Amino acid sequence: MPLLNCRGVAVEYGDRTIFAGLDLAIEPGDRIGVVGANGSGKSSLLGLRAGQEAPAEGAVERQGRLIVAYLPQESPEPVAETVLGEAMASRTDLAALRDEMIHLEQRLATPSDDGERLLERYGECQAAYEGMGGYDLESRARAVLHGLGLEEEEQQRSPRELSVGQVRRLELSKLLLQDADLILLDEPTNHLDLAAIEWLEGHLVQSARTLCLVAHDRRLLDRVCGRVVELEAGRVEVYEGGYGSYLRQREQRRLRWRRSFEAQQAHITHQEEFIRRYKAGQRARQARGRQTILDRLERIPEPTELRRMRLNLQAAASARVVLRTEGLVCGRDGRELFSVPDLVVSRGDRLAIVGPNGSGKTTLLHTLVGDLPPIRGRVLVGSRARLRLYRQDFSDLDPGRTVLQSLLDDHPHTMPERARSVLGAMLFSGDSAEALVGDLSGGEKARVALSRLGMDDANCLLLDEPTNHLDIPSQEVLEDALSRYPGAVLVVSHDRFFLDSIGPRILDVHGDRLEERRPPAPVPAPSPRNPTHRPQPADRPAGRPRAAGWGRSPGPRPDERISQLEGERAELSRRLADPETYRSAGGESTLVERLREVEGELETSYAAWIDLEGRTER
Repeated sequence: MPLLNCRGVAVEYGDRTIFAGLDLAIEPGDRIGVVGANGSGKSSLLGLRAGQEAPAEGAVERQGRLIVAYLPQESPEPVAETVLGEAMASRTDLAALRDEMIHLEQRLATPSDDGERLLERYGECQAAYEGMGGYDLESRARAVLHGLGLEEEEQQRSPRELSVGQVRRLELSKLLLQDADLILLDEPTNHLDLAAIEWLEGHLVQSARTLCLVAHDRRLLDRVCGRVVELEAGRVEVYEGGYGSYLRQREQRRLRWRRSFEAQQAHITHQEEFIRRYKAGQRARQARGRQTILDRLERIPEPTELRRMRLNLQAAASARVVLRTEGLVCGRDGRELFSVPDLVVSRGDRLAIVGPNGSGKTTLLHTLVGDLPPIRGRVLVGSRARLRLYRQDFSDLDPGRTVLQSLLDDHPHTMPERARSVLGAMLFSGDSAEALVGDLSGGEKARVALSRLGMDDANCLLLDEPTNHLDIPSQEVLEDALSRYPGAVLVVSHDRFFLDSIGPRILDVHGDRLEERRPPAPVPAPSPRNPTHRPQPADRPAGRPRAAGWGRSPGPRPDERISQLEGERAELSRRLADPETYRSAGGESTLVERLREVEGELETSYAAWIDLEGRTER
């Protein structure tokens, strides 16, 4: 019997339908990921399942005693004096039992006629408290807080003294301590560093709980989820398997949809031509019959393509070396954070800067770009090198200026027509280009900041958490733009899928120094056919690991290679469909030959993947 069942559910805001026709049952043990563009209704879907929103149409049916734990994006006011106490106070069921036991102990201390009954009730409470894990709640709370990066010092602080990121970790810790039948998580990796993300991933994989997850972290979706729900243009589609499987199925499903639509349109055109020719002649009766059939025909809607931003990054010519450091030590306000090995950044290089939150990664970017002075050493910029910093807090965007003015302020010699063209490609068309920056969402501000990069020709980009606030389609566009960008890129990011896509060298902030290391081999994802597989405790080291579960292996896994090949196949098909390809003699022959090679390699990779999955299940 499903824990929760959505039947024909629709969500509306004002006169706009966000999505409709949702039929989805959540069974015990299900792990469901929800994906879609910003504004597609992902958070609303979780709110419906949590019982905090009502559907405009349809019904949400729940088991009578279903216990739901929900992590929204907004945090409630704390109720305890310490972080540890706040985490433990989230178990209100255990707190109620503990209070009752204390009350019973006080009454039992005084002789009375109902002492036997009180003693019996005390035994019942004690057994329930022990069975629900009350006696080890503190140790579990400490372990979860530690795993998410809140160490002993933070655990003894007041929750009101925490930063926004630390509050988010605390709320996630409270949720993971619940004894719930269904866990609902809305962007749980926000404000987590790589180590905390991988700890959370391992915790969710090992947990037997049923969960529904909204996330832009594609690696987390792939490793944790066994089904994916896609919200797009008001429609809801359900796919079996993790994120990688969803991508493959989506491509196949959309291809079938396109072919079915085109076949039906051809049939309709043929029938309409027959009706037009014979509606007044000897075959008029047949024409009327065909018209009746056409009138009753259920039409296949035309496939819609998601509106995606278009980003093109240019790089002016420069010397081969765009940036290097000598004896550099970074810090703020005179306080030394870490030393940097002498770096040489050349045109085309990709470097990722990783490390715990607060370790100084953003400080390094600001030092390299010249916003902060070094504690010691120096930063040398190459000939004709132009550095550009993307700030994760958007502090360089004036909230009182419009979107269009923001671009023109940044590039004062640019014609307004070109600025509007760039903004249109970034989904700011018409009146939306006149919106105030201060009124925009985080995702919209990110698109404004990327629009500025699209107007520029810097040959060294320093990107501070560029995928924050971006939905998955926008992340994919950014990855594609960076893959074509000829300049150097230094990026701070906790997004493992994004880091894999750009294939960087890794600079790891480790204590008081920065170390360069190779990307570690990735941890295999659970099989999409067996998504509830959970590693045994011996498979994973205890405590909070260093971030080592992402990166490129010497040879990619078959499913990773399939994703690469399918992306190349899509690009080849796009180019073959472009009339510009045929303007040069023989321009298409190389593309056709490569397309055949890719399709042949895809068959081999699919066979290897199926074989690997079969061995995984055995």
